[in-house]
Amino acid sequence: MTAKHDASLWENSLLEFRNRVAADSPTPGGGAVAAVAATLAAALLRMVCAIVKRRKPDTEMNAVVVQITLCEEKLARCADEDVRLFDRYMAARKVQGAHAKSNIQHCLLACAEVPLAAAEQVAKLEAYAAEIALQAPEFLASDIATAQSLLDASRRGLVANVTINLAELDESEEKRQLLQRLDRLHHDVNTLG
Repeated sequence: MTAKHDASLWENSLLEFRNRVAADSPTPGGGAVAAVAATLAAALLRMVCAIVKRRKPDTEMNAVVVQITLCEEKLARCADEDVRLFDRYMAARKVQGAHAKSNIQHCLLACAEVPLAAAEQVAKLEAYAAEIALQAPEFLASDIATAQSLLDASRRGLVANVTINLAELDESEEKRQLLQRLDRLHHDVNTLG
């Protein structure tokens, strides 16, 4: 079976996705892979919540699951968007002309914004994971630990994508705002840890 390169990442099998990542094209790359990994972590958190709720129904846990699901859906869209935007950026780099630099800067801005939005969702999931860990029975500890490890790695990978794209961006109000969001993210994660 061949991967559908123009379709959503979510229309491919895991094997197709893995092979697509390993191919000699720049996408899907680190940003998309980090976002996909974070969705798997979210799925693990939802599994833990489902088991906890089965043992002891809890309306607060229901609300947490709704929020985790929203984060998971946003991350799934970010994974697709990361591929689309980086492909657009690579195409823009090949164009010559009066508006080429402006177009590249616009693409870079989007290539920084999407992984930052994804990293912000991951930070929310990290907070939910910490909350869930306090309520989950011991036999689910490895599932929570796996989710937390995936989330930590995903956030770090996404932030690396943001940082590399911001480094190439010219100074602007948009760049300043992204840097402020990145600082808030670091602060929120350090407060959580």
